[in-house]
Amino acid sequence: MCAAALALAGASASADPMDLSLNRLSYYNNTPWSNGGVRYEPSRWAFRGGCGTAGTAGADGQAYAQCFPDNQLWANLVNELGAALAPSLAAPAMTLGTSGLYVGYEVSVTNLQSAGAHWRRGTEGSAASNVNSDTSTARDNGDSAALVSRVHVRKGLPFGFELGTQMSHLHDSSVWAIGLDLRWALFEGFHRGLGWLPDVAVRGSVNTVAGQSQMSLTVVGIDAVVSKRFTLGGQVRLSPYLGAQGMFIFGDSGVIDLTPSRSAQAECPRPQTRYIPDTRTGADRSPSGLIGQVICNGGGSLPTPTLPGDLNDTRNSAVFQPMRILRTRGFLGMQLQWEILMVTAEFSVDLGDPSFTTTPPTDAGRPVTTNVTAGQPTRTPISLDNYTQWTTTVGVGLAFR
Repeated sequence: MCAAALALAGASASADPMDLSLNRLSYYNNTPWSNGGVRYEPSRWAFRGGCGTAGTAGADGQAYAQCFPDNQLWANLVNELGAALAPSLAAPAMTLGTSGLYVGYEVSVTNLQSAGAHWRRGTEGSAASNVNSDTSTARDNGDSAALVSRVHVRKGLPFGFELGTQMSHLHDSSVWAIGLDLRWALFEGFHRGLGWLPDVAVRGSVNTVAGQSQMSLTVVGIDAVVSKRFTLGGQVRLSPYLGAQGMFIFGDSGVIDLTPSRSAQAECPRPQTRYIPDTRTGADRSPSGLIGQVICNGGGSLPTPTLPGDLNDTRNSAVFQPMRILRTRGFLGMQLQWEILMVTAEFSVDLGDPSFTTTPPTDAGRPVTTNVTAGQPTRTPISLDNYTQWTTTVGVGLAFR
C-alpha cells in the first residue's frame, strides 16, 4: 500500500488512456428553442455526445442543447469493467495450513468490447486516438483488453480457513482496487481415510475501487472449487482445479459535470430552487408531490446572448443510474509448487449472459426516437450487451509454512 501511494503521488497529472471520462456518456435533443420552451421532437435525439456545446445546432437545431446522462452506455461500462477488476482465485482448494503464509504477484488479462461506444466515449484515450477535451469527441477504438496487476497475500487459519487481501491496478489508468477474500476448505484436516477424495473449498471475495470520484465500483464474488494434488518425483506438486463463480457488480457514480468546458458558477451565480408539481407516477413520484427545479436569479454570463436562460449550465450535471449486475463464470487452472515457489495459471469465462439483479427503472433509459401512440413506452429499457468475456491469470508467489 505504501508503494502504491508513492507511485500515485509521483504520477503525472495527465490522463491515461483507460482513465474514466464519464462526462462523454451523454446525449441531447437539438429541437430548436421556440415559444419560450423546447418541444422535444423524438427524431432529433442524438446519442453521440457533444451536448452543451455550439456544435449541437447543426443546420437548424438548438445550440448548447441540454445534457442527459446515457445510462445505457454506463451500464455496459460498469458491466465490463467490473468483470476486469474482479479478483481471480489463482489457487486450488487446499489451503496453506494454519501456519502458512503466501505472498504473490498476479497478472490478469480480460478481453473488452473495444469498438463499443461505452469504451470509446467513457475513457480518455491516448494522444494518438483522436480525442481532445471536447465532449463531442470519442476514441477511434477502445482498448481490446484490460491488463490488471495484483499483489495477493493469503494467511492460513485453523479449521481449514484462509484469509486473503489484495491490491489491484488497472494498467494505463489511475484506477486502483483493494479487496478481501475468505476461503474454507471443507475437508481440511480431515483427510485420514479420505485421501483419495478431491479437495473442495468455497470462497467469498469483495473488491472495491478506491480513490475514484467519478465511480464507486464494488465486485462481490462467491465461488466453489474442486482440486486434486499430485506429486511428481517427490519434489514437484501439481494441483489442477476447476470451479464456478457468481459475481455481483455494484456500480454507482458521483455527480458528473457533463460539460467540463462550461462553468455553472459563471452562468448562474445566484441559483434558486423552485418547487413545481411532480407529474411522475408510481414509485418514482416524490412523497411531497413536488420536485425542485434550479432557476437563476440573474447576474450570470451565458456562452452566447441568444441562449435562453433556462439552458444555463446548472442543468448539465447528472448522477448515473445505480447498476446491480450478476454474472456467472466458470474457471479452471493449474498450480505448480516446488519448495516454497508457487506458479499458477488460470482461465475463466462467462457461463451465461449477464443480468440485472435490480432492474433499472424505465425512465432511466434512452428516449424513443419515433412518435409513439398514447399509453406506449417513450423510453427504451436499459439492457446489457451479451458479450462473452474471459480472463487469463498468471501468478508467481512464495509460500511459507
